[in-house]
Amino acid sequence: MPSGTSSDVIRFLKGALAILRRLIDGIALLLLAYMAGAILMQIIGRYFFNYSIAWSEETATFAQVWLTLLGAGIAMRYNQHVGVDVLIRKAPLPVQRLCNAAGLGLGVWFLAVVVVGSLSMVSIGMIVKSPALRIPMAWPYMALPVGFGYFLIEFAITFAPKILRPETDKTEVPA
Repeated sequence: MPSGTSSDVIRFLKGALAILRRLIDGIALLLLAYMAGAILMQIIGRYFFNYSIAWSEETATFAQVWLTLLGAGIAMRYNQHVGVDVLIRKAPLPVQRLCNAAGLGLGVWFLAVVVVGSLSMVSIGMIVKSPALRIPMAWPYMALPVGFGYFLIEFAITFAPKILRPETDKTEVPA
């Protein structure tokens, strides 16, 4: 860890976030490529060789679940989720800060509840096996705490500036 000054800590956190984002982007890209390849393999096997590859459909489904949950965090990073904030943006700055702080608090609370709640599904998944591969369902279920945990990080990072400096939010508001 750096010497301990606040600028060193901020620099360290920014670097860690950049590494996390690169890792998530890479995993999402691999999942998408795998999903397309597995389904293509299934199609070729079924229609050209009259042979169905059962595990390819199952693993493609698992990849899609992981991709969807990680993709929610990626979309949050680019502020691509739907939100209605026209009234908040027209309000005075103190009201904007209060509404945004309430939104951040409720959002963090909800996502934290989902992350913690999904851990019980992972533990149940250690018992249940997948139909085709017979692997523990904990692996696909792990997408819930990991995906929502990443979403929570991106949500907090995206929302914090709206509280600290709502007047600098650059999103256009229709007249």
